[in-house]
Amino acid sequence: MFKQKFIKNIFVFIIALLLFNCSDTDKSSGEDDTLNKQIKEAKPTEFNGFYFVGNYAGKPSLYRYNRKSDEVKMFWHSEEERVINLLTSPDQTAAFFITKQKQRLKSSQPAIEKGRLYRINFEIKKAEFITQLEDGIQIIAYWLDRDRFTLIINSIDKTIASYVNKNTQLYNRFGKLLSDKTEIFDITKDGYPVTKMPEPQYVSPNEMFTIIEKNDSLEILQNPSEKEIKTPFHNKQVVQAAWAENNKNLILLLTDKKEKKDTTEQMNAFIAVFDLKEKKTQRIFNNIPLKHFILIGDFLIFDSGIARDLYIRIFNLQEMADFKSIRINGGCSIKNI
Repeated sequence: MFKQKFIKNIFVFIIALLLFNCSDTDKSSGEDDTLNKQIKEAKPTEFNGFYFVGNYAGKPSLYRYNRKSDEVKMFWHSEEERVINLLTSPDQTAAFFITKQKQRLKSSQPAIEKGRLYRINFEIKKAEFITQLEDGIQIIAYWLDRDRFTLIINSIDKTIASYVNKNTQLYNRFGKLLSDKTEIFDITKDGYPVTKMPEPQYVSPNEMFTIIEKNDSLEILQNPSEKEIKTPFHNKQVVQAAWAENNKNLILLLTDKKEKKDTTEQMNAFIAVFDLKEKKTQRIFNNIPLKHFILIGDFLIFDSGIARDLYIRIFNLQEMADFKSIRINGGCSIKNI
């Protein structure tokens, strides 16, 4: 009697396990069907060109690459100013750039004097002056999202030398100032002001995938089944994550967790192109500067090289092949040189 009951329980357990596995398989298959449909229906943005920083007459200036004519032309140059940062919105439809006239080279922090903020009007392809910047010992700028741009300037207080003033300005994509606030830090008590940068985009726009870390390894969680997709990346820090409009590719900028952050040029960074459909890494670009890439439609654009040999690579995701390299005498970059 006991033996029959035991065998019956085993049989019920096996049936339940098989039903569970079938349900899990059906769910995973359904997710793959949904992904395939989204890939098929995807309409990536047309790649017409982009703005970048390049050397001209000994000064960092702005250029524009026109894909239709396959030409690179000077966009903005000043005899008195040099471009120190170009920041394009996440959707690549708006941009600000920062210039300076002088820099305190002996300062322990990046310094800016007589700085200016400009906006690039993408519709009429012209640069527009926004505002004169206050002098500071450090400038930090980034996009919060496609519509809001943040500019932070840290400066030594003119009255009390142990005070650092942190001025934070928020602009909309058209250059209108939305807010302007200043915080005062006593570095002997509060320490130097720390700015928390926006986190990488860990979740895909369609919410089908999530980047997670498990046992020091990067994995991609497929939703809603929570199926774990393994990657070959261990002990890596995600610096930037971008989900291509083709719904197929995930682009990752990674670096070693233990890497010293003394210089952006010497870090062992690399870009990985991951195929969400095939669930594998398709391409890796090694030993690149730790600078953010940009993604326009099916085209991945990033810096390669170092110092005056810095150049821009354009990679076609659809064909999984190099599209073009842009070189300027003295170096060029999608952000700064």
